[in-house]
Amino acid sequence: MNLDDKYSYYRIDKLFWRWKKQDGARIVHEVSLSTDNPPPPFPASPVAKPNAVPSPAKSRKPDPTVKMITDLLKVADSVSRFRTWLNTPVPPKPSEATKIVAPKKTVPPFDIQEIPNALRKEMMPIGAKLMERWFAGRLNYSAVPSDELKEINQEGKPYPPDMYDTTTIKMEWVLEFARAKRKYDFLVNDAIRSPAALQVLHKKLRFYRHRSELSTHDICRNDPQHLHQFFQFQHVEVDGTFAEKIKLKLMADAARTGVPDDLTAALGSFVIYAAIGHVRLSRDPFGTQRTTAEVTGAWVYVKDNFTFTDEPGERSQYLGHWSSNGVIVMPLASVAATSRYIPYVESPVTLGDPVIKGQVYYPIHNSDFRQWAIRHQRGGDFIIYSDRRYVPLFPPIVLYL
Repeated sequence: MNLDDKYSYYRIDKLFWRWKKQDGARIVHEVSLSTDNPPPPFPASPVAKPNAVPSPAKSRKPDPTVKMITDLLKVADSVSRFRTWLNTPVPPKPSEATKIVAPKKTVPPFDIQEIPNALRKEMMPIGAKLMERWFAGRLNYSAVPSDELKEINQEGKPYPPDMYDTTTIKMEWVLEFARAKRKYDFLVNDAIRSPAALQVLHKKLRFYRHRSELSTHDICRNDPQHLHQFFQFQHVEVDGTFAEKIKLKLMADAARTGVPDDLTAALGSFVIYAAIGHVRLSRDPFGTQRTTAEVTGAWVYVKDNFTFTDEPGERSQYLGHWSSNGVIVMPLASVAATSRYIPYVESPVTLGDPVIKGQVYYPIHNSDFRQWAIRHQRGGDFIIYSDRRYVPLFPPIVLYL
């Protein structure tokens, strides 16, 4: 590889929302991603209302004699300073031969905490907001993917309550994306009536078979964890992660899919769940001890982990080359098909004059965020729950308990 060569790269065409191939990227030597900026302050906690501050006491009128002496001292001081100024010699003029040496131009640093603003430039504001929350959080991560599934952190403890976000993601926003809407429609129209879903419903509802009605809202109130743990019965998976969409581009130059958007930046590969909402229950009048359950409504919501965990033993996921201006992808297409790992240019590259802020793009990986977290002892992986959408079921799902 000739480091002075120019390389092709891909950036997001925001008009057609597809990858657009361009040429002219050059490798930049002796620069690297910065992680020096201090972490942001912790999220503000509610501040107690301060007590009323008493008005200051009124000052007394100064004594006339004291005031006269003070004024005379001020006049004397002014005369002394004027005399000193008159006796000060004129400083020598600088030599005309002295030349001012211009400072050497250097590449402006790019800090990892600038990525959220770069996301906003790529029209990904929700993803930017969630990443800023990650930077502002206390240190919290799962050592391995299996701990992440169990929501166990680096100390072997359950994620603390502040590592759950239940306000940022709205179902209305999620369903604005066609691919999410397709999976949602499949979930509420088909998947919740599948044999697998009916089997889970039967198991969960047997405990309530002696009731006449079941409302999970009354049981769980606004606790999404409780609802998810005890009443979730079906789900569908949506999309791929940011890294997986980059991988699609690296593997196939002709691919016109796989462009990350705000849904990708915010949730990556995520899951839409259905949980029991409302059930009518009735006993068989003929004494067979059988209970009929009619599921008349379901809660539908998104649950996802915002994390930078890699698979053990695997290369850290490549998230693209980033600068303060946004993201590009740098593939090496000629060897893509034969490499175990998807190849890409692993050095920073510039698209123009490297001393101009934003012209140098740096390769970013999951591991960069983890290294930042270890260095600063900050950065909190967290669980996302969207708000819940109630879906009436007609006809209801009927089971015999």
